[in-house]
Amino acid sequence: MPERPLPTEQEVLGWIRQRRNWGRWGKDDQVGALNLITPAKRAAAARLVRNGRSVSLSRPFPKEPGPNNPLPAHHFMKTHLRGKGGFSADYYGIYYHGIASTHIDALCHTWDEESMWTRRRRSRSRAPGSARSSTGPKASSPAA
Repeated sequence: MPERPLPTEQEVLGWIRQRRNWGRWGKDDQVGALNLITPAKRAAAARLVRNGRSVSLSRPFPKEPGPNNPLPAHHFMKTHLRGKGGFSADYYGIYYHGIASTHIDALCHTWDEESMWTRRRRSRSRAPGSARSSTGPKASSPAA
């Protein structure tokens, strides 16, 4: 296979703009490509099941520092006494935006010099949560 030269920065930026789905599902869309997962698609996928085996998608909680985990997760436990019994509670703290852990990003999570998903202003995405395109709308989307 012949070697191909690496694309230029301008080529990559052009591909990003040419291939994005902004506006594909209307200007008020908040779930993006999740629109492609329709009830019919889920039913078709369910028909592919041949046994009841479960498959974990979990990964170990990345608590140890390393080259790929410069900001390790925190895990603390606290015991609470209650009458003659009690319980233990967990505290987890994690910096999700590295390569040692995984998570689901919302469409409001990233932007470029123009805007974020469906040309919303970046200022709409801030703590304690975004006004639009967060992970919340998925549950009430037509695809849910």
